[in-house]
Amino acid sequence: MICDEVAEHSHTTGKATGYHGKLLRLGRKYNIHTINMFQRGQEVSKTIIDNCQYACVMMPKADDSAHYIQRKTGIPASEVIPLAKLEYILQDGKQWKKGVIHW
Repeated sequence: MICDEVAEHSHTTGKATGYHGKLLRLGRKYNIHTINMFQRGQEVSKTIIDNCQYACVMMPKADDSAHYIQRKTGIPASEVIPLAKLEYILQDGKQWKKGVIHW
């Protein structure tokens, strides 16, 4: 299930509520996996980042977003801040690696 502009569905940055929260916490039990897309982690429920196995981080607009990502994922802000267009960091659990999208 793909959830785009997740900040529009997040009423708080705390625990996810409603159907979206149930999908995040219980979906895997029923083999339902979610892809949650958002521009600023500070505006979405902490359940999204805390429960994800994989995270793809792309170019942030502001340094404070990179520092938030560091606090939530462990990916150093010093690696996130210099990301350019089409560059990304893919995290699997606690491991991460950089990559580039090629068209």
